[in-house]
Amino acid sequence: MFEIKARDGLARIGVLETKHGKITTPTILPVINPHFIPIHPKEMLKMGAEAIITNSYIIYKDEKLRQKALEEGLHALLNFNKPIMTDSGSFQMYMYGIEIDAVEIVRFQRDIGSDIGTILDVFSEEKEYETVKKEVEETIKRAKKSIKEKGEMFLATTVQGGTYYDLRKKCAKALAKLNADVYPIGGVVPLMEQQRYADIARIILASKKFLPPSKPVHLFGAGHPIIFPLAVALGCDLFDSASYIKYAKDNRFIFPDRTLKLEEMDELPCCCPICSKYSLEEIKEMEEEERVKKIAYHNLWQTFAEMKRIRQAIRQGYLWELVEQRITAHPSLKDAMEVVIKEKKWLEKWENISKKRAFIYVNKYSMHRPIVYRLQKRIMERWQPFFEKSIVFGELEKPYSKNEWLKKLRANCIIESYFGPIPLELDEIYPVAQSVFPLSMDEEAEKEIEKICKKFYRKLKIVGIEEVEKNSNDYDLRKIMSIADYQFGRGAGKALFDGKIEVKKSKTTGKIRNVFVNGKHVVSMRASDGFFTLKFEGGIKLHNFFKKPKMRVIVSKEAEPFIKQGKNVFAKFVIDACNELRPYDEALIVNENDELLAVGQCLLNREEMLDFERGVAVKTREAIKYGKAG
Repeated sequence: MFEIKARDGLARIGVLETKHGKITTPTILPVINPHFIPIHPKEMLKMGAEAIITNSYIIYKDEKLRQKALEEGLHALLNFNKPIMTDSGSFQMYMYGIEIDAVEIVRFQRDIGSDIGTILDVFSEEKEYETVKKEVEETIKRAKKSIKEKGEMFLATTVQGGTYYDLRKKCAKALAKLNADVYPIGGVVPLMEQQRYADIARIILASKKFLPPSKPVHLFGAGHPIIFPLAVALGCDLFDSASYIKYAKDNRFIFPDRTLKLEEMDELPCCCPICSKYSLEEIKEMEEEERVKKIAYHNLWQTFAEMKRIRQAIRQGYLWELVEQRITAHPSLKDAMEVVIKEKKWLEKWENISKKRAFIYVNKYSMHRPIVYRLQKRIMERWQPFFEKSIVFGELEKPYSKNEWLKKLRANCIIESYFGPIPLELDEIYPVAQSVFPLSMDEEAEKEIEKICKKFYRKLKIVGIEEVEKNSNDYDLRKIMSIADYQFGRGAGKALFDGKIEVKKSKTTGKIRNVFVNGKHVVSMRASDGFFTLKFEGGIKLHNFFKKPKMRVIVSKEAEPFIKQGKNVFAKFVIDACNELRPYDEALIVNENDELLAVGQCLLNREEMLDFERGVAVKTREAIKYGKAG
């Protein structure tokens, strides 16, 4: 069973619970060769390993290993009592033409007690389309047979299809119907070796789009840290690596952004336990076996350190920033980002409403982050002008509204910001106020902003400041209505704030904190991101205004009494939900008859709510009994 604990868009910190313990994702599974174990799996635990992967075919073809594994179990064979995943031998079959029975090798993995077994897929290299198509069909056929043999073992069904988008889609959609436990993306080893990262990005996207979001995705054979941030941002949860030992045998040191040969180095640019203990000269003078082991240690430390950086970035909400920093390491990674930015519309569906850290501009790709796409799209579609006339200002000091005179103008004040056109009333929402930019951006990013501004201004009558009256007194109302429209949907502001309005502000900052309508508390404004927290009375107003399924999360009859008591909504009780809901959006929790039960905050989007069988879908804030009492 897999459950999300934290997220940053498609990237998620999840927990995969197996028979031999939990695996926290994203993580990497070091490859263990039973014939050669320079670093024991138990030693890897100290570095951050929670699971390992080994090749079941290697064990199967060795009589002594096979007998011991069958009699004592895989975990006893490797002397490791944590989760173990097994590969089937697909790569060996591809490399050496070895014949392996697809069903028999799955049964063997099950019988030796593998926590996660893998089907014998057909490794698709770059061949003619019709050849790869037949290989995909064979992989699907094998998966269907294998799923019946897995028993209690988790089974990984590998997506193949070469570099053909439609074949990856076909394979992913077919395998998704089997309800497997893990979904690896295969066939990337040659692409990794050739540093064809753009092709890898295409393959991940082509597969991920059609795989069930409730299941971990494993990127097979992508064992170098250089690809980790981007792959995780695109939704990969698990990786495996034999690179740590393969590179060590060739005297190569792994770093997050490159690989360096021993003879190329003048000193050790690393503070891992190996590089801190030994000098470069000492490592060079070691016997080959000892030197290989020490470099392998270093490589694993670097590999796990990068995974820790990524998990921290997910928790704090700056993974895209890390990705943009890392892509400067290789030109092909920039090619990969060109692939990714074309998918920002799809990526936005999974993107958090706001983040814990400020938006930091790194390079031109920063302006293509999903959260920027959302900001620009919602302003374009949801913001409604209050006045006939509009004035455009250049970038001002944030927050823009601290310029009190702007609030008094009887005109729509538009700031031409680094993000594009920002109405004054939206100056405190994330990421507008919570952002850091250099004095000048990349020329390409500036051109993109210019294009967006021109499109936005088409619907406005732009005038000079001398043509505008300066006696407006309704700025607070315009502000809360604009934020409501942006956050909940066009028209939400009028629906929420229809009546006698009382705005309560912080005595310290003077910023809006709570809004009451006819004496009832409808929303609170979060200081962290400038968005509203919806109260039950506000939920009633939006429920009456928006037609089903807008803003709704529909729960089963079974869950209804618990929701009324203020309990959280678990994914397995969600019948349906609004397709516009995003992670950390405010939601209306209703029953099958569309009766409002509670309001709360989504942790998942619609696709995830409908697919996950475990975990909280919506964190309930106020239920009907509390709402009526309030």
